[in-house]
Amino acid sequence: MRRLAVLFCLPALLAASEPVPKPVDIDRLWALRAEGSTGGRALSSPIDLTIDACRAVLAAEPESLEARWRLMRALYFKGEHTTDDPTAKRTLFDEGRTVAEQALAVLRREAGREAHRNLAKATPVELVAYVKGNAAAVPSFLWAAVDWGKWALVFGKTAAVRQGAAAKIRDYAEAVILLDPAYDSGGGYRVLGRLHHQTPAVPFFTGWASRSEALKNLRLAVEVGPHNLVGRQFLAEAMWDYEPARRAEARAMLQKILAEALDPDFLVENRKTQEEAAQLLKDWAGR
Repeated sequence: MRRLAVLFCLPALLAASEPVPKPVDIDRLWALRAEGSTGGRALSSPIDLTIDACRAVLAAEPESLEARWRLMRALYFKGEHTTDDPTAKRTLFDEGRTVAEQALAVLRREAGREAHRNLAKATPVELVAYVKGNAAAVPSFLWAAVDWGKWALVFGKTAAVRQGAAAKIRDYAEAVILLDPAYDSGGGYRVLGRLHHQTPAVPFFTGWASRSEALKNLRLAVEVGPHNLVGRQFLAEAMWDYEPARRAEARAMLQKILAEALDPDFLVENRKTQEEAAQLLKDWAGR
């Protein structure tokens, strides 16, 4: 109860002490996102405070990448963990995709100034050499990949192909790997491996999608982040689909996820992963 009271008092405290929230203020709100949650489902009100704080910063500082990547992260959490309504998910992930492209535009402008040339059409991978000193570049690229991935799922394959979503996700994830392969427990590898697993190889569009790349990147994700439950779940799913001789190992990986002690910093996320692992084991029963 005391933490919940702090959650709802904090915005007033911020308004009284600082006209514009700082990254540490946003992170303080983000840390309270699991308040009142049940299983893998969170309440909207705690994460809404994070979203509002990010928007307040961007209203005052439109070029702030620190606020932009935190907004992408919060929009993902709200869309993934607070609602099952398709319309609400589309609205949230569409905003996340928009914020991602705005962040890319900011990074292109900053890189262009660094390179003394026009980089307005540079891909995330092409920007890597120029943004290595920018601490916000890696989380911006990672959360852009995540929100684009969720956008593609909720808007469907036709829209995803039309917008080139798969290639965008690939480029963002590859940029994360080039800049910091260990970031977010191997987050770049995790996103890239999942993309290769879930994306059908369509000539002229996604012909680069590869089973071997899915397995390679997901194994790297688990190697870099062995305690990340999502990475282990994704690897188990890819092994089940692509390596029939190792299905017993894939089952054991999911069973280990169910027995894992939950990280209090990722309580809702870990609970949802355990719920999905339990469902997969049911789906795989007898196969």
